[in-house]
Amino acid sequence: MKSLKLNLLGASIALAMGAISSPAMANGTDMVNPQAGVVVGYWHNWCDGSGYKGGIAPCVTLTDVDPQYNVVDVSFMKVYGAVGTIPTFKLDPAIGLSEAQFIEQISELNRQGRSVLIALGGADAHIELRNGQEQALADEIIRLVEVYGFDGLDIDLEQAAVTAADNQTVIPAALRIVKDYYRDQGKNFLITMAPEFPYLTTGGKYVPYITELEGYYDWINPQFYNQGGDGIYIEGLGWIAQNNDNLKQEFIYHIADALANGTNGFTKIPHDKLVFGIPTNIDAAATGYIKQPQKLYAAFEQLKAQGQPLRGVMTWSVNWDMGKNSAGQAYNESFIKAYGPFIHGQDILPPEPDNGKPIFAGVSNARVKLGAQFDALAGVTARDMEDGDLTSDIQVEGAIDTQTLGLYALTYRVSDSDDNLTEQVRTVEVYNTKPEIKGVANASILLGSAFDAMAGVSAIDAEDGDLTAQISVDGDVDTDTLGQYSLTYRVSDSAGQQVEVLRTITVKEQGAVCDNAWDNATVYLGGETVSHAGKSWLAGWWTQGDEPGTTGEWGVWKAQGDSDCDGGLPPVVKPSLEVTGIAPRYVLEQGSVNIEFSASVNQTMVINASLVQGNTVFASSEMSVSNSASFTLLATDLTAGSYDIVVNVEEQQLSSRTSINLVEEDSEGGDYPAYAAGTQYQAGDVVTNAGGVFECLPWPNSGWCSGSASHYAPGTGSAWQDAWFAH
Repeated sequence: MKSLKLNLLGASIALAMGAISSPAMANGTDMVNPQAGVVVGYWHNWCDGSGYKGGIAPCVTLTDVDPQYNVVDVSFMKVYGAVGTIPTFKLDPAIGLSEAQFIEQISELNRQGRSVLIALGGADAHIELRNGQEQALADEIIRLVEVYGFDGLDIDLEQAAVTAADNQTVIPAALRIVKDYYRDQGKNFLITMAPEFPYLTTGGKYVPYITELEGYYDWINPQFYNQGGDGIYIEGLGWIAQNNDNLKQEFIYHIADALANGTNGFTKIPHDKLVFGIPTNIDAAATGYIKQPQKLYAAFEQLKAQGQPLRGVMTWSVNWDMGKNSAGQAYNESFIKAYGPFIHGQDILPPEPDNGKPIFAGVSNARVKLGAQFDALAGVTARDMEDGDLTSDIQVEGAIDTQTLGLYALTYRVSDSDDNLTEQVRTVEVYNTKPEIKGVANASILLGSAFDAMAGVSAIDAEDGDLTAQISVDGDVDTDTLGQYSLTYRVSDSAGQQVEVLRTITVKEQGAVCDNAWDNATVYLGGETVSHAGKSWLAGWWTQGDEPGTTGEWGVWKAQGDSDCDGGLPPVVKPSLEVTGIAPRYVLEQGSVNIEFSASVNQTMVINASLVQGNTVFASSEMSVSNSASFTLLATDLTAGSYDIVVNVEEQQLSSRTSINLVEEDSEGGDYPAYAAGTQYQAGDVVTNAGGVFECLPWPNSGWCSGSASHYAPGTGSAWQDAWFAH
């Protein structure tokens, strides 16, 4: 039996883009599954959350959420009583919705073809379940589904809760009960997870959840944020950290590739069940924000090109997308505008469950390099709800010739004791990396100027190396005649793979005035073109006020190459400010501190930097900066405690705020109080415990310093490093 599934793409894009056709409507009480790629956004069941950079996330209703979020995870189902209590959900009255209104809004999202899940856990919810509570948890999940109309559950356990007590067995067992309960009704109860990605290494803390729910979970959206220097090692590139903005595309591609294929020390998550989780903006997470969405687009296209497109993206959170930064400027839903059209513009289909039959795992399409070894059964398993493990009964039809380039098909078959047969076809591509031609972007040149078609052009191949000398160019450019000219670049590698790139060169007059220059007040329809900032742009749909060049590669405007006019105006460059080199902790020397850091800008600005505590300024420095500069803040007569370093560019409304701790210089032998459970510790407090000296970390970690001793006692608790720093 199949669950009811609706096509989100028609619903969300019609709502988001102002299409006149109405989406197909579903009964709001049906269990809705997304038909295509997913954009998952978490929804806050509280108001006015504070951000990592001082911003504010408002509370919003479900119907306020942009329709391109086709999956909304209500946060959170958690424990409201003592440890061991079954978690539940309670609607926060501060949201401004009655229970009936909340239920109707979930129903409305379902009618739009959008799924609403309940998220279990969260960073501030400690859940600790014991063997024997499986049915009780399943009963509570089913009760919440029947009351509110949730379409599934997202496991969002963090910190100590991931491995607490028997959570790794009790929670999967309860979810299997729930999934089977709704399968008997012809519905698919969605099961997803949001693990922090370091927990997905081989043998990692989240692997038991994945293993126990194989064949039951629908997708996994790992959190690729808040992990700082954690990352992945790639031969030839070295260590790529999650917070390395310069290698963001490389990180996204290689970490997703490792997970999709179960390589490089990570457990396998099939590409069609892998959703890439990123923060909405710099307030939503400490690290991980993608400054240039094009880097994610490019990484996703790399994965798609190798036959492993990802299922979509996840973000924390829809509230932050609608929030404001510390200066009061609205984020203006920049996340969904950047990623919604991109994901919904992809041809992404979910894996189809085959209820009642054996289920394969590991039979996703694959690629193997020319000449490499390939084992058709490596990583492939089969499981049946009644018969258990059927891996040894798998039959494979077909063969792969790894010495010959091409696309091959393998057919996998397995039957259960009831003679239910499952067949699945897998394509395996034997490939050799194709050459890449670089430096062939469309360009404009001035009338009468010199032009070399090969200037800055190169070709490289992973196996053959530099192929620049083998590039052929078809076409000519007459630099003495105005117009557009087409050039075709071709190159082949030793395996006979040819790459062809078309390039347009525009010969134009200097300072040519634009007849179709973009205008902020004009309404443009899909298919219309404008000139702006030296380029020609094509509108994808109705738009007004969206500046070309600011909406992202998958936004409303698509660059068509250089414009043949420029109006004599230089392109607009948005101002930017980046602050680096601030440590989380400094030691006071007789009440004084000397703090050094750097600030970088992309145009000349006057930067003011201050050391503050509340409204009191202890030190400040101001200078005009055109590129980068070093700042020094020297302050005296200070006491230990939490302070902020605020860096402002007033005329550009740019601001950066970083929290630090100032601590007293360590005395001989230490003279700190012993840790006492139940004490309300603050950031910067120093205690002794288990023979060591520990300091309470800055906010937001400082909240854990006063947590239960079994989890957060410094040096001894199961998760003490989330709260304390060891001296």
